[in-house]
Amino acid sequence: MTLVSGTNDAHLICVKCRRRTPLAGLPARCDTCDEPFEVEYAIPRTGRDAVAHRKGSIFEQFAAFYPFLAADARLSLGEGRTPLVRAHGVARELGLEHLYFKNETTNPTWTFKDRGTACAVQHAVSQGFKRLGTLSSGNMGASIAAFGRHAGLDTFVLLKAGVPREKVAAIAVHQVNVLLVSGDYDDIYQRALEVGQAHGVYFSVSDEPMRIEGYKTLAFELVEQLGYEPPDFVAVPVGSGGLCRGILKGFEELARAGVIDRVPRMIGVQSEGCSPVADAYLSGSDDIRRCAAPRTLDHVLENPAPPSGRELLRRLRATGGLLTKVGNEAIISAALQFAREGLFVQPASATALAGIAKLVERGDVPRDARMVSVVTGTGLKYPSILETYGLTLTETSIEALQEAIGGLSGTPGVVHV
Repeated sequence: MTLVSGTNDAHLICVKCRRRTPLAGLPARCDTCDEPFEVEYAIPRTGRDAVAHRKGSIFEQFAAFYPFLAADARLSLGEGRTPLVRAHGVARELGLEHLYFKNETTNPTWTFKDRGTACAVQHAVSQGFKRLGTLSSGNMGASIAAFGRHAGLDTFVLLKAGVPREKVAAIAVHQVNVLLVSGDYDDIYQRALEVGQAHGVYFSVSDEPMRIEGYKTLAFELVEQLGYEPPDFVAVPVGSGGLCRGILKGFEELARAGVIDRVPRMIGVQSEGCSPVADAYLSGSDDIRRCAAPRTLDHVLENPAPPSGRELLRRLRATGGLLTKVGNEAIISAALQFAREGLFVQPASATALAGIAKLVERGDVPRDARMVSVVTGTGLKYPSILETYGLTLTETSIEALQEAIGGLSGTPGVVHV
């Protein structure tokens, strides 16, 4: 909820019980109802002047939506301002008229996580913190490591034991403190927050308020890139639920500022191997049951009890959003569709597109809708996934090269525009 009049009085507010607390400090969850906090502040109804282009970081550019943030451009790694790609070929395959990919792989550490991390680091430094930390399955750890070292902060990355070695190396290369922690993910999450309070470590976890504020910038950019005409649907993979919450909050603030006249409908997509939020939505339940044995193609989707799950469920129901789940075969098919458009994506990214395909096929979304699929991360983060794609190569000798090329009839499956 964002105030639309009066003086700016930024504070944190619990998304459920509406309890207020000061913006300073480290609260990630309400100790009354165990729900996340979010930032609430006053925003004038200034129309498009609120998103007028300015130089500097994305938080300086969209300063009207960050009156509580003393943005320091020196802390930026060039996050945001990612491309919006018109997906002609895949749109044709799915029978859609307007499909776009918001390509978050061009962020500094190749995922959307950098938006949230950048905002969290800005806030942490302005509050005088010298230590930064996170709990991660890989991508957020790399983001916190990069931004933390760049800001000169003593940085701690907690990884659940069993994270793929290549992800550990991509974090450790920044020469931060990496801890492989055994135990239940939910227990580690709670313990990390306690340790942070005790040792002055600003733990930016998945539903930390400033991380949600950072994700708003994706909505701001989409509206600019589409000529201030918001899309009809935005599809996002759901792990913790924070990204979907942040994008929706951004659209809602744009509407309250008078920049757009309607809020797009969000589509949250989970893998069938870990789908507690989608299962609750599809069954009509308000209770999100913990996934007992998560098993997906991508560790970033294996959040057995999403911290933002209950709030995301409430918000999507209140705004006409949709939640669905897709299987591994559909995810792989979507990943190959991305590849035919020139993008090698992480399986989580393909999950969103697979969800669009499922909803379109069932008639739950119209084929003439303007649809955006958020490409959350690059496939280079998870190269072992290539083993599941059944890719083939043609081998030949130099003497037989002319004959080999002559025998190949184009690239199978490519839709030429």
